[in-house]
Amino acid sequence: MLLAVLIPPPPPMFTLSPALMELPAEELAGVERCVASLSGKLAGVIVTDVRIRGRHRVVVLETSLGPMVISERLEPASIHAAA
Repeated sequence: MLLAVLIPPPPPMFTLSPALMELPAEELAGVERCVASLSGKLAGVIVTDVRIRGRHRVVVLETSLGPMVISERLEPASIHAAA
C-alpha cells in the first residue's frame, strides 16, 4: 500500500535591507508572517521597508518578479503600542 503525504512548501527566505537591521521583535514577527504568505510562490525576497500606516503594517519587498507590497491588519492592542 502506497501512502501519499502532502508536505507544504517552506516559507521564502528573506533578507533585511541594511537600513532595517534594528527592527523590534514585534515588527520582525510581522515581516515573517507577511513573507510566509508567499509560500510556494517565491524562494526568497529582500525586505526594503516596514511601516505602520493607520491600522496596517506595510511591508515592502523586492522579489524576482519585481517590487511587492504586503499589508497586514494590526490588532487594536498593536495599534496603540505602535503609536
